[in-house]
Amino acid sequence: MRYKIHCMRQFGIKKKQFTIAIYSGIVIVLFVVSFFPEHITGYPPHKISFTGALPPSFNHLAGTDYLGRDILSRTIAGARLSFVIGAISRISSVAIGLVIGIIAGMSPPLFRQSINFFIEVFLSIPALILALTLAMVLGESRSTIFIAIVVGTWAPVARYFSTYVANIRVAEHILSAHAIGAHPIRIALFHIFPVLLPSLIPLVSTGIASSIMLESTLSFLGIGGVGTLYELPSWGVMIQEGSRVIFDAPWMLIAPSIFLTTVIICFNRIGDAFETQK
Repeated sequence: MRYKIHCMRQFGIKKKQFTIAIYSGIVIVLFVVSFFPEHITGYPPHKISFTGALPPSFNHLAGTDYLGRDILSRTIAGARLSFVIGAISRISSVAIGLVIGIIAGMSPPLFRQSINFFIEVFLSIPALILALTLAMVLGESRSTIFIAIVVGTWAPVARYFSTYVANIRVAEHILSAHAIGAHPIRIALFHIFPVLLPSLIPLVSTGIASSIMLESTLSFLGIGGVGTLYELPSWGVMIQEGSRVIFDAPWMLIAPSIFLTTVIICFNRIGDAFETQK
């Protein structure tokens, strides 16, 4: 019986490792090829041919847009922008939420309640409303999207770590560190942070998926600005362009929508696999 349980556990671990390897491989390959999409499709993402929107064919597997640009090439190139904004914004929001959460969790009850109230204020503001407000103040640009994602997503992380730290602060090794007069920063770095570390990977991974989705939504709404013909395309902008001609050229929506869905599923599955390994 014990041997059977051991085999089942080993199988579960290997299955999770296989899941992480497969979905991570898809993400890595897509990110790498985003630097040279013309070698995959045969067309540069910004090349204008003035042929108009052509349906999918042997030459253009995903068709072309209204300027004759290859949609598949633009979609692959757009992965770079989505990954960079999604990863950097999520790492930034997790870092901010982690610091504020640790401070709140280690603080006396009254100060902790004040910080938690501040966190709840941000939790009550939808990220889209916050982004629209920032766009009015800062102007429409990709930096506005980055700031909106960070400002709109740090609060749930801070609340999670605030509750977590408040629960583990009474652990024996932390109480012992307090008893010998260890500095709070030292306690946070060497006694609390290592305990929180296993939670960071799933938070970052699933958060990247949410950030990419939010970036595409904000780009779809036009928060990223108009841009130029030679800037990296955004999946949200491509979907917006396709939605305008959905009845005349529906293929303009298909490739960016499939890539966006695939990437979100990959990051979510990676995060779920790490979460179940804790």
